[in-house]
Amino acid sequence: MMNLPGRRQPSPSEESAGSLSGLRPVRRPAVASSPEPAAPAGDIDTKPLSSVDSLIHKFDAKAQQRGRPSRRNRLSLDERKRSKSLDGRLPYHDTADGRELGPGEPQAGSGGGAGGSAADPGPPGSRSLGRASGRPVNGLDKSTLTREWVNKSLEVPALEKQARKSQPDLQLKSTPDLLKDQQEVSQPGSSDHTKELIYSILKDGNTESDATVKRKTNLVFEKVQALSAAPTAQSTASLPPAGELTRKVEELQRKLDQETKLRQRLELLQNGHRNGAPHDLEVQLEESEEECHRLRVAFEKKSQELQGSVQELKDVKTIKEETEAKLADLEDQLMEMQEELDRFREPMGDSPDRDALLKELLETREELEEVLRARQKLEDHLRQRERELTALKGALKEEVASHDRELDRVRQEYQHDMEQLRRNMEDVSQDQASLESERQKINTVVRNLQRELQESGEEAAHWKEMFQKNKDELRSTKQELLQVKVEREDFEEELKELRERFAAVRQEADQARNGAGDSGEASALRKELREVRDQLRDLTLSKQAQDDLLRQRERELLALKEALEDEVGSHDQEMAELKQQFQQNVQQLQKDYEEAFKVKSSLEGEKEATEQMKKAVESTLRETQEENDDLRRKILGLETQIKEYRHFADNWQGTEARLKEKIAKLESDRKQMEESLGDATDQEQELLLVKRSLESRLEDAQRSLNRLSREHQDLSASLHEELAQKEQLKRAKTELEEEKRLLDKSIGKLTKELDQMAQESHSALSKLQTQLEEYKEKSRKEITDSQKQAKERNTEVEKMQYNLGRLQDEVMRLKQALQDAQAERENAVLDKELLAQRLHNLEQEMESKRRSQDDRSRQVKALEDKSKRLEVELDEERNTVELLTERINRTRDQIDQLRAELLQERSVRQDLECDKISLERQNKDLKSRLASSEVLQKPSANVSQLESRIQELQDKLQAEEREKSVLVSSNRKLERKVKELTIQIDDERQHVNDQKDQLSLRVKALKRQVDEAEEEIERLEAARKKALRELEEQHETNEQLQSRVKSLEKDLWRKAARSTAESSLKDDHLSSDEEFDSAYGPSSIASLLTEGNLQTSSC
Repeated sequence: MMNLPGRRQPSPSEESAGSLSGLRPVRRPAVASSPEPAAPAGDIDTKPLSSVDSLIHKFDAKAQQRGRPSRRNRLSLDERKRSKSLDGRLPYHDTADGRELGPGEPQAGSGGGAGGSAADPGPPGSRSLGRASGRPVNGLDKSTLTREWVNKSLEVPALEKQARKSQPDLQLKSTPDLLKDQQEVSQPGSSDHTKELIYSILKDGNTESDATVKRKTNLVFEKVQALSAAPTAQSTASLPPAGELTRKVEELQRKLDQETKLRQRLELLQNGHRNGAPHDLEVQLEESEEECHRLRVAFEKKSQELQGSVQELKDVKTIKEETEAKLADLEDQLMEMQEELDRFREPMGDSPDRDALLKELLETREELEEVLRARQKLEDHLRQRERELTALKGALKEEVASHDRELDRVRQEYQHDMEQLRRNMEDVSQDQASLESERQKINTVVRNLQRELQESGEEAAHWKEMFQKNKDELRSTKQELLQVKVEREDFEEELKELRERFAAVRQEADQARNGAGDSGEASALRKELREVRDQLRDLTLSKQAQDDLLRQRERELLALKEALEDEVGSHDQEMAELKQQFQQNVQQLQKDYEEAFKVKSSLEGEKEATEQMKKAVESTLRETQEENDDLRRKILGLETQIKEYRHFADNWQGTEARLKEKIAKLESDRKQMEESLGDATDQEQELLLVKRSLESRLEDAQRSLNRLSREHQDLSASLHEELAQKEQLKRAKTELEEEKRLLDKSIGKLTKELDQMAQESHSALSKLQTQLEEYKEKSRKEITDSQKQAKERNTEVEKMQYNLGRLQDEVMRLKQALQDAQAERENAVLDKELLAQRLHNLEQEMESKRRSQDDRSRQVKALEDKSKRLEVELDEERNTVELLTERINRTRDQIDQLRAELLQERSVRQDLECDKISLERQNKDLKSRLASSEVLQKPSANVSQLESRIQELQDKLQAEEREKSVLVSSNRKLERKVKELTIQIDDERQHVNDQKDQLSLRVKALKRQVDEAEEEIERLEAARKKALRELEEQHETNEQLQSRVKSLEKDLWRKAARSTAESSLKDDHLSSDEEFDSAYGPSSIASLLTEGNLQTSSC
């Protein structure tokens, strides 16, 4: 094929360089004549240079450039000349075949030495240095282009393999001289080395003077150093704002802790409000207002600090934009520098230093990419910190605003509640009544004692179960100890057998020493003896371990027995103390009951005296008696209501004396009412008024308490929300600190890696120099040693030739005898090898069974641990069930009490209905009398009295109806309360039943797991016994095989001794006999069977 015009043929030096570098040479087009005149050689371009990363990427691609236009832009695509910087790069095997052809460039064939045009891998915009505003490059980004370039560069084309096959002699020219010349170059990574590389690139094929080339070299080196130092300075400049942000977050956390302390004070204020300390509440409210003012001031200060941090972030953004602009300028300068390098490289030829320069440039590019990645990470961290700071600022503003609103609302509610509480306290202190409750206290004490007795009985049953479990564990440990003893006896028997074997081996060694003093047989016996000693040592160690385990089990057993005895003694002591305490409580209760009975009898006597007085005046004061009964029923109703609200009056013992006095006054008024009807009516009206006021005030107190409880719930919910927000802020703070720590760590790692890379390069060069010197010294020593050995071998060869002539005659005589002995020996060797192979297989099986036995023992231990853990969980579940049963008993007691109160209310309601019926009947009678009197028209003096009586009865009826309505409402409330309690109890019962079902299922699962564990333990125990039986059988087979091997060795030795004796009788020369013995005696036979002996001894 014809060569295209405008392209030059490759020189032989270029082809050889391509074959040495492992790459197929890529044909480059010659530079066409430019329409403009070329710049002079002495013209130095002082424009700013770009970074090394961009320079290296420009070697891979020549496309449309960004930034300012340059001289290269005025060349056409066909006239451009591709740089051969990638042709000599060894590690990547980059070829022109692996690249894609750009549009408009045809692919030329390679036949006849015609060069192919280089493909355009892509525009350089895909290799930008991490700029924020990237330009679109044909729909591809940097990562995809880099991945395609690496995949293509790693391919090894077929033409390259053919070039390697055609020129194998050129690849073998790496001699020690060349290595020495390579080592004389400056150390990689240093400034001198970099300058030399740049000087070699600029000087190669250039006709300029050395002074101009050196000036250009210095200029390029200064630009490269300035650009490599720029990213690290920019990355370190962005660190101080992160430290300031963490400090501000810590200050915010401290202020949040102060707010939580304020909330705790508010809770204490609420508790004091419940306990009735108005003065303390006012003081705490003033303190909370001061705290709120202080928090507002802190919030303003915090907002100012946040504004400062936002300003700092804006400054960081401006710095970042400036750095991005600088990077854009540097990329443009890099394009110009690439053009200058291409212009300098056009007349250059291939040189070996270019490969090294490309490697160095690739390494620097990778380092710069790592630095840029670190910088990108820092920027991402800064953006994330900025977003988190804005979110935190908004959250803090909302939190402070909600906190202020909450404080105002709480302050208003507290003022209102304090006023209401003052009114309620004054009303309750004036009008609340209370009665004696000794009987109820005695009943509660008796119930508590019964519960404690029941709990002590349950605890005793629990201790009995624990004692039984400990007994079972002791029994199991005893069984394990017996098993350990049996295993110990088995190990002792094995030790005895090994000792017998050891004695037999020692006897054989003595016999071997007495029979023949050959070194080979003695070494074999020593090896066998050493192996037997090792086995004996292993067995003694295992026996010691078993003894230690047995002693440890015995110590654990003793400790367990002592612990059980201590627990039993402590349990008995506790039971005795509980019994004594119960007896004392019973005696105290009996005394209290007797005193209460005496008080009751005295009260009953007084009651009988009053009843007698009532019977005496029953005829005249029947109506007043009925009114007194009504009053008694009202007092009983008041007593029940006071019992319902007795928990509200626990803290008001001072008022109880006054209330008792009022009750005494009521009793005196009742006696006075028995004496006179007018006084009774007045007292009745007063009591009715007192009852209404008490009921109304108690209802108000109940409503206020309900409202306070709701407010307490709301405050507790808000407190939980604030605590959750505090935890979120803490987590955000920890995350920020973790990110800062990771950031510092990554920066430290980068600096360390850079230093380490420089150190490694220096150390690698020094190591190579030392290795080369050592290699030279070693080669000299080996040459001298080989010469000495050659001389010694020559002398030995002469001696062997002399001895060979003497031995040839003797060999002819002994060939016939040796054939028979060799046949027998081969048969014996074959038998012995078969036996050794079988023994080796048996040993492997024994080792596998031992390993399986160890695994099974570990599984057994794991199952035991699991069973113990399951027992602990079962005990915990039992404790929870006991707690639930206690709770159910308490709820049942409450239900019984409420039912009794409901029955009492119903009885009061029935009495009131009966009174109403009787009053209606009386009213009807009076009306009938009045009608009859009006009909008869007989005025009398009692008419006015009867009318007044009728009016009083009507008023009384209305009052009774009002009381009835009040009692009906209270009855409805109680019924509603009872329904709610029944619903709650049903829910709790359902919950308890569900928990019981879950516990039963869990207990069943635990029992099933325990059963499975026991079955697994039994199976493992059976497998262990089976393995022990198999081990015993294998021991017996091993002994039989060893005895057979020994008999075969003795037969062979006898035959060899007989043949040596016959040969010694035939031959008179002592020297020939000694050589024959050394060559064909028992030692030689033993050396032939050394491997078999070693295998049998290892068995």
